[in-house]
Amino acid sequence: MAQDFEQLFKDQLGKISSKLQEIAREAVKDDFTKLQHEVTELRTRLARLEQERAQAAADSLESSF
Repeated sequence: MAQDFEQLFKDQLGKISSKLQEIAREAVKDDFTKLQHEVTELRTRLARLEQERAQAAADSLESSF
């Protein structure tokens, strides 16, 4: 009887552990996707700022002549 209970307990614990791992994997994948999106947005903003800075520098040179 005790062995049956132990086996049942181990089986249930294994199922719970597997489910928790699955949930954790999905959460990490979701976070990773969000971070990739944020990095893409930041790269776009950086490129725009660099372009604006280059344009400002070119305008500054033109006005000095």
